[in-house]
Parts: sequence; structure tokens; C-alpha cells
Amino acid sequence: MTKHLLSICIATYNRAEYIGETLESIIPQVTDEVEIVIVDGASTDNTSSVVKHYIEVCK
Repeated sequence: MTKHLLSICIATYNRAEYIGETLESIIPQVTDEVEIVIVDGASTDNTSSVVKHYIEVCK
């Protein structure tokens, strides 16, 4: 298991329109020592779908 030295935590709520752009800017800079943690406050838009897309792409 990889030891994470840095956690990037993103709190979000109904930001499907912006979360993809945020992840697009962060992901190219991430190494194996960095994790991205997204905390969704029960969004009612498609924030979870956008995040799931990036989870699949980054596996």
C-alpha cells in the first residue's frame, strides 16, 4: 500500500459544473504520494456522476 504524504481535500455541494474543472487542474500534478479526497455534502445535482467519471479515468 502506498503511503500518502499529502491529502488534497475538496468539500463540495452542488458544484457539478465546477468539480470537473477543479479535478482537471489537480490530477496532472498528483503523484503516488498524493491522494484526493472529495467530501460531497449530499448534492442534488450530478456532482457524484462527475466525480465517479474521474475515479474511473484515474484508476
